[in-house]
Amino acid sequence: MSPAILALIMLAIIVLFILFEKQLKVPMNFVLFTVPVIFSFLMGYDLTQTSTFILTQLSTVMNQTGYMLLFGLIYFVMLTETGMFDVMVNAVMKRIGNRLNVIGVMILTSVLGAIAYLTANMSTTYLIVFPIVIPLYKKFKIDRDFAFIICQTAVAAMCWLPWGIGVIMSATMAGTNAETLAQASIPWGVCFIPAIILQYVYFAWRHKKEHGSLGLPKDTQVQESENQATQEKEFARHDLFWINFLIFILVVVALAVFKVPSYLVFIAASMVTALINYPKNFGQIWNKAGMTFFNVLIMLLAICFYLAIFNAAPEDGSKLSMVASLAQLLESIFPAFLLNYMHIVFLLLAVPIIYFVPYQLYNALYPLFISVGAAFGLSPIAIIAPFVCNLALATSVTPMNSATFVGCSLIEREVGPYTRQAAPIMFVTNLIVVLTALLTGVLQF
Repeated sequence: MSPAILALIMLAIIVLFILFEKQLKVPMNFVLFTVPVIFSFLMGYDLTQTSTFILTQLSTVMNQTGYMLLFGLIYFVMLTETGMFDVMVNAVMKRIGNRLNVIGVMILTSVLGAIAYLTANMSTTYLIVFPIVIPLYKKFKIDRDFAFIICQTAVAAMCWLPWGIGVIMSATMAGTNAETLAQASIPWGVCFIPAIILQYVYFAWRHKKEHGSLGLPKDTQVQESENQATQEKEFARHDLFWINFLIFILVVVALAVFKVPSYLVFIAASMVTALINYPKNFGQIWNKAGMTFFNVLIMLLAICFYLAIFNAAPEDGSKLSMVASLAQLLESIFPAFLLNYMHIVFLLLAVPIIYFVPYQLYNALYPLFISVGAAFGLSPIAIIAPFVCNLALATSVTPMNSATFVGCSLIEREVGPYTRQAAPIMFVTNLIVVLTALLTGVLQF
């Protein structure tokens, strides 16, 4: 059977398990560990060849991103536990005080979202931002869906952070390291600025149309002290904020300026942060931070199994890989004049597609985009970089993503009504970002 047909069947099975994971009650990582191996046998490879493909892929991924992900997650879990980000966002609140209107509340949401996403975790960002801003949205009678949309757009603009799991997984698909992909994605993050401003204008227009003013309702007062108190946590170390902040700045400088290997930076930062903040319960904080990585590691290894088989081919070239065969099939049925724009077409349609299909499908298609793009002289980085930030817009407005449920619970909205209102807005936002990238020369094709 053609590798392309096998690839389509394998992809359909994986998507089926993603869509009906709750009903089928089979863990996704189990599916990714077993299904690709079965299809490797169906392609005619024996156990030794299959093992070689997988071990090669595992070695490549761990060298490129795995070690960075391990210690990066540990460091940022520790940093979050110290309460450093809580202190930062509350400082912003104290600065602004009562001098807010609807526009100010929306700008505040963006600022806090960008700061909170330094954790590189969407659910953590929601947990930091929404408890602070939602009371303000209630005071000003602003639609709380706007808070989620605005926060997520800011998060998407920041999704180029090299320690983010999305960048790491995308870099794995592109066969590069996270730092290189992050550098290529930063211009896409900048392209979000016009879209963010236009969101403010649109939401302000809708609010004024409904309430007649952008100011605080006359019968409401915003108490400056409201929501500024930071809840004390077991591992919070607010008195060590400046030391932790200095270490964080040194980490960023070491990564961005001096190009020190990221895993070494995060190892050092994790050790120093733990010793300074938790000299008496060093092991306890390491255990808590380390557990965060376990589930991510299992999924990362499972993805390696999938990638290994999807790209498996003998060195002598006697067989095509699944992705190469799929590229040939797509080239034969896809209109010739659109073939080199395939990744752009999928980029433009990301929001409506991911509304119905899990975002993991796009990750599965990356090797295909890269293979087709290579035929037209496009590098893997040029193909994948546009998806790093823009795909985050789509993942917040789909019921297929667990983080959507976290955010909706915090803004006190049902997932269905929220996604139905937010999806068209994010679709337009995505188009504006792509158009901005086209006009500024960031989009390459």
